[in-house]
Amino acid sequence: MAKCIRCKLEIKDDTMMCPLCNGVLVRDEEEFAKAEKNSDGTYVSRSISYPDVAPALRRMQTAIRVAIFSAVIVAVVAMVVNYYTYKGVMWSLIVALGLAYGCFTLLYSFNTRRSLQRIIHVQAILAIIAMIALDYLTGHQGWAMKYAIPIALMVIPVGIVVMMIINVESWQSYIMTEISCASLSVVLLILAIFKVINSTILLLIATGISCAILAGTILFGSRLVSDEIKRRFRV
Repeated sequence: MAKCIRCKLEIKDDTMMCPLCNGVLVRDEEEFAKAEKNSDGTYVSRSISYPDVAPALRRMQTAIRVAIFSAVIVAVVAMVVNYYTYKGVMWSLIVALGLAYGCFTLLYSFNTRRSLQRIIHVQAILAIIAMIALDYLTGHQGWAMKYAIPIALMVIPVGIVVMMIINVESWQSYIMTEISCASLSVVLLILAIFKVINSTILLLIATGISCAILAGTILFGSRLVSDEIKRRFRV
């Protein structure tokens, strides 16, 4: 367990920086006891065996810039080729959409100030939008609502369960992702029942899976889940 000598917080995960003040965490009880104080009683912020991450960060940023530049070049080339070989299908728009989604994923996912849960939420929303747009660009055959989105709503809750098992010390923090997934499944199922959207039995299965996983989490989590929901909604 790590501690922040400035905010007096105990951090249970493996992060090296305090989520409040971004100061370096202390992981040793003796070092925490030896931490010096200022004249006003506040702790002196010191870097204890903190690794130099600047070179690795610069390499990562350079790699992301190269990837984005390459994606722009590929998209432009695809549009030019599509223009001169046009046969009724704007396939270059599909390529550009996929590249844009990939670039946004890189930029958003490598931001260290965003939590894993927020990344999952944003990526899921973008994936759904991308599938609907792709369906529209390929003739609007309805495969996004009939197959792609229901399958995604099955995979996400199962993936969340796996992540909860891996990160067992803070498994309750994933409850909001489960609530979002179950809520979206129920809304889409209601729209399908009233014939607003076209769907298949897969959506009913996806709704059952997401709601069952959410119910199990609430049932077995009890107090921890309740406290997490209150913390999220600031109740």
